[in-house]
Amino acid sequence: MNVILPAMSMKADAYVIKNPLEITNQYTKKNAEDAVGTIGPIAESLFDDLKSSLRGYDFTSVSTKELTKIGAELYHNDLIDLYMYDFLSLGNMAFDERGHKAEVDVKFNAVAMFNQLLEERQEIGGSESASRFHEITNSLVRVNHLLGALSFFANTNQNGLEIDIEA
Repeated sequence: MNVILPAMSMKADAYVIKNPLEITNQYTKKNAEDAVGTIGPIAESLFDDLKSSLRGYDFTSVSTKELTKIGAELYHNDLIDLYMYDFLSLGNMAFDERGHKAEVDVKFNAVAMFNQLLEERQEIGGSESASRFHEITNSLVRVNHLLGALSFFANTNQNGLEIDIEA
């Protein structure tokens, strides 16, 4: 006797952000030195390209599609690791019945969301000793710092940052 069960849905609604109006937090970068220090040494031509590609983005109102595009550019230029790219490309974490990304054009507050994700993870993992748990948590910390730096670059008119830029 064969029993055929309907496929389980993989649908997931977008992550619920408790404080969607949060525009700054402890990861917000207030000066060029902090912002560039977050990304690390970078060739000046690549830095100029990065700044121009970020112009106009508001990470308090960004879509999954936009975060995926930015993350891919950063990853392919070796500016972020795979874990950070994975977090960025998950975006608002909405999925359809088949497990594919959904609501990819819907804007959400990535600054507030990733900060909230990190806080929740730190609350539940205070006693956790698994290395993967800490590795993922550290990636979330880096993503929060990265969003602070990217927000600074997207909103600054300052050109020719000489701090930690390789010739």
